[in-house]
Amino acid sequence: MGKIIISVEAMSDITEQIQNEYNIAVVPMEYMVDGKVYNTRDGMSYDDFYAAMRNGAVTKTSQVNTEEAYNHIETLLKSGADVIHFSMSSNISGTYGNFRFAAEDLNKRYGNRVRVVDALSASCGIMLPAVACAVKAEKENCSLDELFDYAEQLKHNVSALFTVDSLKYLARTGRVSMTAATLGDAIHLKVALRVSEDGFLVPYKKVLSRKRALSEIVGATKRMYVPHFDTIYVGHAGCPDDADHVANELRNALNVKVITLPLGPVVISHGGPGSICIYFTSDGRAIK
Repeated sequence: MGKIIISVEAMSDITEQIQNEYNIAVVPMEYMVDGKVYNTRDGMSYDDFYAAMRNGAVTKTSQVNTEEAYNHIETLLKSGADVIHFSMSSNISGTYGNFRFAAEDLNKRYGNRVRVVDALSASCGIMLPAVACAVKAEKENCSLDELFDYAEQLKHNVSALFTVDSLKYLARTGRVSMTAATLGDAIHLKVALRVSEDGFLVPYKKVLSRKRALSEIVGATKRMYVPHFDTIYVGHAGCPDDADHVANELRNALNVKVITLPLGPVVISHGGPGSICIYFTSDGRAIK
């Protein structure tokens, strides 16, 4: 089989180490802090970004437009490889649609050598199936369509559970009302959230402390984890001690490889500093 390049957007929060280890191409993305435009390739440090949010900075994100998607994929095709691109949930952003549009045109010009996967997830929920495909491609020398079919099946078994430190950031994006966020923060209400089967971010349980929120998403992960992929990712936004605690709980309970990593500006613009997210494989995304 010919060479296949696997690609993701920067919203996947893939680290440079993982990118290099699995030869995954990354599309940079832009974000704004108090009206100033930055790029994930060479923008603010994560710690500076978290600090800016804590100090009240207004942050916004933008999708990858069709021209950017087209240019990214065409560059990969010109290397002689086929391309499979993993995009954030179409129910979160229009980026997936832009990649699909670009791929349709490029497939006419380059002989049907591009596939685009709607990961129906965000952050490491995009990275995990991309890495799994990279592993499968290396071991089995799959065709482009075989790898695409595998990705389309696997993505429905990639779960994402998370909690945030403050509800005000979810209120900014309309996921909770500002009134509910203000009252919730006042009584230290925490929410456990998940990525639904159709790729929406939805709350599924409310608790009255950070400790209980972490316990909730750890407990659900323990009940749900199925080793379709042998690694769990724990992402955090400026709270490495909490991430290490969650990771150790999962390692001890499941005897599985757990990697902690920082979450970047695109996803944290919506969740805020203090967010903790767990990404793992399961038999479907329903909470157990």
